[in-house]
This record gives sequence, C-alpha cells and structure tokens, in this order.
Amino acid sequence: MKYFPKLIWEKVYLSPLNPDDAEILTKWWCDERISKNTTMISQVPTLAWEKKWLEEEHSIYTFAIVKKEWDELLGTIELWEVNFINQTAELWIAIWNFEEHNKGYGTDAIKTIVEFGFNTLNLYNICLWVKSFNENWIACYKKCGFKEAWAKHHSQYYNWERYDLIFMEVLKPDREKLRK
Repeated sequence: MKYFPKLIWEKVYLSPLNPDDAEILTKWWCDERISKNTTMISQVPTLAWEKKWLEEEHSIYTFAIVKKEWDELLGTIELWEVNFINQTAELWIAIWNFEEHNKGYGTDAIKTIVEFGFNTLNLYNICLWVKSFNENWIACYKKCGFKEAWAKHHSQYYNWERYDLIFMEVLKPDREKLRK
C-alpha cells in the first residue's frame, strides 16, 4: 500500500485514504472486537460497499492512520459534519488493527487531527460520541483534552446489556493538553 504523510505527530502520520485498503478495512469491520464500538456492529459491510465508500463517499477530512516506523495501516480517523460557519466538527476514529491497541497510536492520531482542525480549519469545537463500556477510548479522549458534556442514558444495546452514549468535546481554548 502507498501512503502519503499529510499530518505528522510522534508515532503516526495521517495520510489520504488508499482505495487498495478496501479488503483489509472490510475484514476489520467484520471483527466484533472493533465493530462493537461503532454503529456498524449490526451491519455486514461488503467489499463492494467499502470500495464505494473509499472511492466516493468518505469525508475530505478522512485519513488513514499510519504507523511511522513501518508505514503500516493502523486505522482511520476523520472530522465530519464540518461546519465552517459555527466552527464545529465531529471526530470519528478506529484503530482497526487490534494488535496495535493501547500503544499510544490513537492518542497521537487524535492530537494530530485536532490540531489540524483548530489550526488549519479554524474550528472552535470538536466533539465525539463514545459508548460508556469503552473505557480505554474514554481515557484516551480525556488525555487529548476532551471533556464529558452529557450522555444519552441506556441508549446503546450490546450483548444483552444497555449502555450510555457519552458526548465529549474539546474547545480551541482548552487545547493545551494536546501538546503534552
């Protein structure tokens, strides 16, 4: 696969997506360890669907997360619902390669795209949604300066249990945590 460093941090760089990644992304979408944290848990994505998304439908602010050391695809990250009038966007991230979880790559990717959002796109507020059982991602988001704002209580159902959907955000004036 060929990647092009667009935004660079310590452990990762963000690259435009590569349509050749459709097969590996489809494989990762089907891995319940990963998809349970997304809205895709109840869907069965196909290779054709993934190819179409990569070629036509993703946001212009969707990037491959690439491990700098080996130019290895780790996941995807995007700013979507970008609103330049209100200076807001939503963040979405997945470290698809499960073997690379809890190694700081997600933190690096989030810090990279949030700095891009604030400094290049002139955003003021970047928000996200996370399921309450996903304690590792919640800790990661907090490390990156996000704060819990509110929750949709018991709105998520997975594996015979109900969970909260937590809304988190980081504001431009609070971004100093990103640099640490």
